[in-house]
Amino acid sequence: MGTTDKPDGNLIAGTRLRLDLLARLSRRPRLYSGNDRSFWTDPYVSDHVLEAHLDPHTDDASRRPARISATVEKILEHYGNAAEPADHDGSRPRLLDIACGPGLYAAQFAARGFDVTGIDYADVSITYARDQARKQGLSIDYIRADLTTADLGGPYDVITFIYGEFCTLTEQQRISLLKRAGSALRSGGLMVFDVFTEAYVRRNRACDEWHVTLKDGFWQDEPHLVLLQHFHYRDDSASVARYTIVDEAGGYRQFSVWWRHFSAAGITEMLERCGFTVESLYGSLWGDPFDGRSEWIGVFARNR
Repeated sequence: MGTTDKPDGNLIAGTRLRLDLLARLSRRPRLYSGNDRSFWTDPYVSDHVLEAHLDPHTDDASRRPARISATVEKILEHYGNAAEPADHDGSRPRLLDIACGPGLYAAQFAARGFDVTGIDYADVSITYARDQARKQGLSIDYIRADLTTADLGGPYDVITFIYGEFCTLTEQQRISLLKRAGSALRSGGLMVFDVFTEAYVRRNRACDEWHVTLKDGFWQDEPHLVLLQHFHYRDDSASVARYTIVDEAGGYRQFSVWWRHFSAAGITEMLERCGFTVESLYGSLWGDPFDGRSEWIGVFARNR
């Protein structure tokens, strides 16, 4: 996800709408262009993303509480099934939650006896997570950092990367993250994440659209026009939803929301190449069976 560079200053010149510039803004973007993560770091937008994370009635940003709890239980089940459990000499097992958001998973793992570290881009989410941990009496180390380049630390017994965030990365970033995760995990440690399938993309293949918001919109408080376009890159199994936000004066910003879908064979091959062995693939992180209709692949892999 991210913003694109402005190719020119303003969509309005004098009293005229610059259709030439609007046409340039509407062109098919290069693969993964604008993937600079500012969707999560824009001060106004990130506040609204946090609201979506905390809404218990939707799965728009984080999953609903029952599914979060079921996911935690499934991960604990796999952790307990390790062939060679780590010897901690009485210390707590260590878990890293990548893209932890407001700490909805991290808090549950900490309450279940894990020494938890959470890492996320968004200041507002990290601030909320720290405040909640303090209120709940949980000792969790929350770090605000860019997960595509950050030193992940370690060694950990479990690393989680939940809710399709892996699919928003470029190919180079995905490989880099898996290799850094492998270095941060102990031998036999558990790597858990989920990815979209082609079935997810087919169901969510929306049409282009536009709408006007006068106040307190997702993207900004002032009146603005939202132009939404979708582009698909079949040869790269990738898609993007590109939002162009235009204010009353003709100023604009663009946000690109990228995702890459995977097959079971494709994600298995990538993990094997990066030093992991797939333990289980599910249709969800809480353990639904995986089949041809599954929109998600819940991945449980071991570090070699």
